[in-house]
Amino acid sequence: MTEPLKSSSKANRRSKFFFLKQYLRNPFGTGAVAPSGIQLAKLMVAKIAPQPAEIIVELGPGTGSFTRELLAQGVEPANLILVEFNREFIKFLRGEFPDLRIVEGPAQDLPQLLKTLGQTSVKKIISGIPLRSMKPAECRQIAKSVAAVLEPGGLFVQFSYFKASPVPKEVAAEVGLSGECVGSAMNNVPPAFVWQYTKSA
Repeated sequence: MTEPLKSSSKANRRSKFFFLKQYLRNPFGTGAVAPSGIQLAKLMVAKIAPQPAEIIVELGPGTGSFTRELLAQGVEPANLILVEFNREFIKFLRGEFPDLRIVEGPAQDLPQLLKTLGQTSVKKIISGIPLRSMKPAECRQIAKSVAAVLEPGGLFVQFSYFKASPVPKEVAAEVGLSGECVGSAMNNVPPAFVWQYTKSA
């Protein structure tokens, strides 16, 4: 069990303070004023349904709210890959999670980034990227990259602050993803909706 698994109130305060600083520097890139709350983290991880031997990719981990819950639910550090493009978040994550594989780069380049680790496909991807605040072309490219590495029947779990699908329906259909809203975290700030997408066979 890694040291960062000690999800103390001190770690949460540190995470919130750092996240707020990043939001003030880049509101649109960060997407929220605070990291995801524990209710949302638990729901996201429950919907990704981690299994002991499965590799899980986390996109846009930020300060590690979902990461901590994944580890708390028994995901082995060796089976977790974090993909983050913000260098300040990367520095923070490496301090919090020294045992994890953290890859620097945009989610749009996911296939190439995974190849650097010798990984070409995965069964499960969990994401904290603010898709709804991104340009349509960027959102489409991320969906395309996710679908490119997901195995048939694989899961992609994404949250949104809007109930509508964070991946536009026409884009999801184009890349072979079928999605549904599978829950909400109304105590989150702001309230959030969780979407689960399945890669077609």
